[in-house]
Amino acid sequence: MRTYRVHGQVLLITVLVLSIAITIALSLIGRSVTDVSMSRNLEESARAFSAAEAGLEAALKTGTVTNVQNYAPGVSYSSTSTIIGGTTGTYTLPTTNVGKVESVWLVGHTSLNAIDESDYYKGTSLNICWTPALSGFPTPAIEVIVYYKLAGVYMVSRGAYDPDIASRPQNNFSSITEINGSCGTVMNVYRQNITLPGGIPLLVRLRPFYGNTTFTVAPVGTDITLPKQGVEITSTGRTDGGVTRKIVVKRQYPWPASIFDYSVYSQNSFIH
Repeated sequence: MRTYRVHGQVLLITVLVLSIAITIALSLIGRSVTDVSMSRNLEESARAFSAAEAGLEAALKTGTVTNVQNYAPGVSYSSTSTIIGGTTGTYTLPTTNVGKVESVWLVGHTSLNAIDESDYYKGTSLNICWTPALSGFPTPAIEVIVYYKLAGVYMVSRGAYDPDIASRPQNNFSSITEINGSCGTVMNVYRQNITLPGGIPLLVRLRPFYGNTTFTVAPVGTDITLPKQGVEITSTGRTDGGVTRKIVVKRQYPWPASIFDYSVYSQNSFIH
């Protein structure tokens, strides 16, 4: 009768089972640590974002240029306000989609956001630049609407411009000043020089057709500036854990709704 000793095999199986168990345990522990870390980061991120929102609200409410405050234990915010426009440089607007309209004020505003007709754009013309379309997309044409006050009467002047020579016979838009132009440091864009009608210029409206585009408005003339367009507020929330969140908001002076463009007319004011 033969006797087999299996003590070595039992030990090997035991070691394998323990190894597998330890591996699973370490994996579960690692996942738990990761989940806790992610939860903490999400919480810190939410606290930082809430602080940034609080800083934004405080800046909008008080108009303070620079503000640093403790928002809650372990959380603080800092906010700064800068003027939009009011310099000799260009003013670039956000990308404007077809069907939308952008506005640039040619007249100043009081501290209560009321129009101040004593402070207006002193130049006789403006350069309007807009970006070409991406490959395969239609060439954007534009409509330019200028509201102004002449001899105590509010008036409007309109013009439509199309860089595409093939589409102009159908839409009867005007050709543009320059195909490959520039507005300050903004290069390789369409450019149209707009001669202002006189009187006190109030507001210029820019509306794209056929394709989305980005407008840049540049003053023409030595030391000629665009009036202030509003303020840009940057608010940053920070936690003691090192998490930061930033919010940037542009608060432009309010302008009339786009339906206003279709309810104001001046005889013989449309320019082709």
